[in-house]
Amino acid sequence: MAEENNGKIKLLTLKEAAEYLRMHKGSLYRLLESGKIDLPAIKLGGKWLFNLESLNRYLKEKERQRS
Repeated sequence: MAEENNGKIKLLTLKEAAEYLRMHKGSLYRLLESGKIDLPAIKLGGKWLFNLESLNRYLKEKERQRS
């Protein structure tokens, strides 16, 4: 997992994001590829990457929507 240092962005790999979200990486991959989930992620060089700060904002917003 890349660490946030001096204003640098902390990026997670697909595996790290799946672990963070407590789900199987294959399930997360299928959801992203199918477009069934609108997680803030980018595909770069054929690999999915997740900005941890954006992912946390997304989760907080989804939590607020459920309240």
